[in-house]
Amino acid sequence: MPAQQLVRISRAHRWAYACGMSAKRGYRKLKGFESRVAKRAVTAGMPAGGLLVRGGFLVTKLAFLLGLLFIGFWLVASVVTMIAVIGLLVSKAAIETDLEGNDPGPDFLGANSYLGNYDDNGHYIGHSKSSNSDVR
Repeated sequence: MPAQQLVRISRAHRWAYACGMSAKRGYRKLKGFESRVAKRAVTAGMPAGGLLVRGGFLVTKLAFLLGLLFIGFWLVASVVTMIAVIGLLVSKAAIETDLEGNDPGPDFLGANSYLGNYDDNGHYIGHSKSSNSDVR
């Protein structure tokens, strides 16, 4: 008969088990509380007391569940929207850099980036540099 191998349970599995058992314990406590309240309503002579109490608890549980689904839906929708907007911005920036790379501007030497007076075509607007002018 082969020897049994030990199953190693990770920390994540232990946490998942503990959380699941905690949720199960909480649900059982809620069901016990619901049952006690329904019995008290019947004992007090309330007409259809048990049915009203159980229906009220059911409506409350459904409202809680729908609230969680609503919050989850909007969280997922907002994350998807943010990813889409970031993707559009990145693609727009990539397209703009491609367009700028093909046409660097009027002056290929970058004269329009120098300090001074330049027109829209990149030509210097200022003192003329003729050979007969007095340069000091």
